[in-house]
Amino acid sequence: MNKQVATTIAVLGLVISAGAQADPLFPKIAPPSTVDYCVQQIGDHADYNDARLVRHEIESKERRSIGHELRIDTRVYGETEDQLIREYATVCAVGNSQRTLSFRIRQLSAK
Repeated sequence: MNKQVATTIAVLGLVISAGAQADPLFPKIAPPSTVDYCVQQIGDHADYNDARLVRHEIESKERRSIGHELRIDTRVYGETEDQLIREYATVCAVGNSQRTLSFRIRQLSAK
């Protein structure tokens, strides 16, 4: 049986003020493609068995001129959002060319 897992991405702290001067070649926040890239890496390492919903809460931090660091909290739920199966904490640093600079994931809890 092929199960579909719904994935929700909540991006925290990714607001840029309208008056801020930003370098168009290096945005203050990670672009969506970088976020997608890191979330895909989490999927390669995390256990999504029995999951109905996977939620990623993401905080983006500028890494000077070399890219972005994303801190991602991932929660894997069963039948309902009250049924937390597993939880992961990830730090994903990606360079401007979407080259992984570092990737660390650790499981915080399991049912």
